[in-house]
Amino acid sequence: MAVIAARQHGVISRPQLARLGITDRAIGRRVAKGHLHRIHQGVYAVGHPRLTRHGGWMGAVIACGMGSALSHLDASVLWEIYDGLGPRIHVLTASTRSVPRLCIHRTRRLHPDDVTVRDGIPVTTVARTLVDLTELLPEERILRAIREAEYRQLLDLTALNAAVKRARGRRHTEKLRRALAAHRPGQIVRSELEHRFLELVRAAGLPAPETNVTIEARGRRYEIDCLWREEGVVVELDGRAAHARSAAFEDDRRRDSALSAIGLRPLRFTWERVTNDGRELAGELSGTLSGPIPAAAAGSRGFPACPPRPAS
Repeated sequence: MAVIAARQHGVISRPQLARLGITDRAIGRRVAKGHLHRIHQGVYAVGHPRLTRHGGWMGAVIACGMGSALSHLDASVLWEIYDGLGPRIHVLTASTRSVPRLCIHRTRRLHPDDVTVRDGIPVTTVARTLVDLTELLPEERILRAIREAEYRQLLDLTALNAAVKRARGRRHTEKLRRALAAHRPGQIVRSELEHRFLELVRAAGLPAPETNVTIEARGRRYEIDCLWREEGVVVELDGRAAHARSAAFEDDRRRDSALSAIGLRPLRFTWERVTNDGRELAGELSGTLSGPIPAAAAGSRGFPACPPRPAS
């Protein structure tokens, strides 16, 4: 029993217990003694009732029956392409079984290409998850998930197009198509702040930057958040926890000085400005991008050390 539960993040089903020779009466005794804890009908936590997130997910999938898979928001969190969970666990299933406290999505048939296993948990693929998220999230959030999937090297456009075709007739897939049209392949976004900033840039009609680019300056390599290569402009984004230490502040100043020395024009924008002062920030960025390019940016030996812009 312990071996099975360890493989399943601390949970086990009644049929699995029966195959081990444990009768319903024996299960009842173990529940009374606190050795088993019922989390869903026919699904038990072994040893203690406090499950990890993965244990909760596994228990939910098992409770919905064979062929079920974690889906929607919970699948996106398991894949680490989105970070918003709902009050109930989402499971996609072809079963007609009713399970209280779960958000169950029925389907006539789960296509084999739409389901896989991650961390031992049956889950919808990244492609199918993105399709399902259109039922719950606005276009802007779908775009964020697409970009996060690309950053994690999980975005397969061929698989995504196939998943969209299999979902024909779904009402919200147009949101996914528009989000894909707005996404530039190779544009990697690693945080909520970077995503919000890029959406602000797009809404202002400004050219899209390269993101997370490594640049050599004064003998050191720096990874910068956003680069407008032709204009010689760099933007660094400071999150809500930035500059908690004075050493970090000094490191940023040295970094800005090194980038300026090779002719780049560094700008720094905070979480507060990106989220609350977008119009003024966009105007400041627009003015910098349209301003004269320092001669050093075009001819310095340091700036051309950047890797070339990825092909579109």
